[in-house]
Amino acid sequence: MSLLETRSLSIGYSQKSAPPKVLQKDVSLSINPGEIISLMGQNGVGKTTFVKTISGLIPKLGGEVYYQNDQLEHLSANDLARRLSIVLTEKPYSHNISVLELIAIGRHPYSNWMGVLRAQDKEAIDWAINETHINYLADKKLYELSDGQLQKVMIARALAQETDLIILDEPAAHLDLYNKIEVMTLLRNIAQKGKGILISTHDMQISTQLSDKLWLFNFNEPVQQGAPEDLILDGTLEKTLYLQDYGYDMIHGSIHIGMPENGTSVALEGPEDVLFWTTQALRRNGIKISQSAHTTISCSQREWIVRSSESSQHYTSIGELLTYFR
Repeated sequence: MSLLETRSLSIGYSQKSAPPKVLQKDVSLSINPGEIISLMGQNGVGKTTFVKTISGLIPKLGGEVYYQNDQLEHLSANDLARRLSIVLTEKPYSHNISVLELIAIGRHPYSNWMGVLRAQDKEAIDWAINETHINYLADKKLYELSDGQLQKVMIARALAQETDLIILDEPAAHLDLYNKIEVMTLLRNIAQKGKGILISTHDMQISTQLSDKLWLFNFNEPVQQGAPEDLILDGTLEKTLYLQDYGYDMIHGSIHIGMPENGTSVALEGPEDVLFWTTQALRRNGIKISQSAHTTISCSQREWIVRSSESSQHYTSIGELLTYFR
């Protein structure tokens, strides 16, 4: 049984004295237990509107949303909170509460009207803290946390809510590389325990490596879905995100932002990791890589040998190599 299913869903927003603005229509998608799905598309295409629509935060324009075969409209706010937890980009209103107090809010669907925590509530909170490895933060105030720490706390609150589906809007935004990797590894571990994860993101590298499926939103186009690798190989991802105009390398998942070629071309040989970074540096400086070039650069970990018919030069860093070509 799907955790979430949309059937011919239309999303958008109302306009004064004008028909509603439709951002996406006929959206039929589903997410199952254990899946991580990344929702991708350009700014303004309706990703956040979709997340808020399926979460019941804004009304749909048409179609249906189901949670385990129950229509969204038939679920009370408390019933929905037991099936879906959501982590948005907005930060908590109050930064003067503690980490423990914020995570305890996740137990609201299960506590009584006074918010008294029972033994099972405390067990769920402790479990969420242990899963996210933030025991050392439990007594800190929110204003004392870094962005990466706060993001993990927000995920812990979602875990404490004990829902089968967690939706996150840009979970890695504003995070440094270390915290980004840690958060994404955490989400993968959560999914492996049987929960469904839906991530709205712009991060190509994370979405293609982490996700089981991509949902691709485009302007005036049907929604595309599939395994990241399939959507890369058939050109759908490149077309949807308009990557073909920006030198995006669909094989290595990187962008080639280089200078116009200056007429110099070289052939390269050496270990793969050194070749990759040497190629990037040379292209950035307008040098063309061509295996038929008359000048060859032999690369190793700490040596770059430039050979041509006239001479042979040795360099111990890419910086020195670039100085030679300049």
